[in-house]
Amino acid sequence: MKELDLPLAEWIVLALMAEGPSHGFAIATLTAENADIGEFWYVSRPMVYRSITRLVERELITPVGAEEGNRGPQRMVYAATRSAKTTVTRWLSEPVTELFDVRADLTCKLLLLQRRDTSPARLIERQRVVIDEIEESLRAKEDAAGDHLSRAIYAWRLEHVRAARRFLDAVDVGAGQVAAKTG
Repeated sequence: MKELDLPLAEWIVLALMAEGPSHGFAIATLTAENADIGEFWYVSRPMVYRSITRLVERELITPVGAEEGNRGPQRMVYAATRSAKTTVTRWLSEPVTELFDVRADLTCKLLLLQRRDTSPARLIERQRVVIDEIEESLRAKEDAAGDHLSRAIYAWRLEHVRAARRFLDAVDVGAGQVAAKTG
């Protein structure tokens, strides 16, 4: 399967479907405000259902049955295709390449890895390399900046790099503590 270019909401829905067959209401429950995923990255119920429609259109998930709802109509149950599951696993292991995406994309990947009971160590290691490359590029631009405002902007972006690095350190420490408790 070629590399997918999906919005984050669709990646989240696809990753949750890759965990096992499910219906939109169950996914929306996980992505609701103050829920497992939604507490950190909220995906509204309409967006979940729109994502399901798009994922079906792209043949990444397929209907596998229906389930009676407590109230209302039956709920269509979907499952991720085998190639979609492989693609999700690959996506979850790839570091984000833009500093701005650390807050949303990386955080969601870490949450989804935790749901799979999968160590984030490899992703964190790869993300550190990318963060180092971003820092090197920003430092070169800061040094070459010709005016005070440009230097200040690069200094601000470098603070984001340091914050991302502290975040990775905190996740790495937490992952090590979990491994020690379960190991």
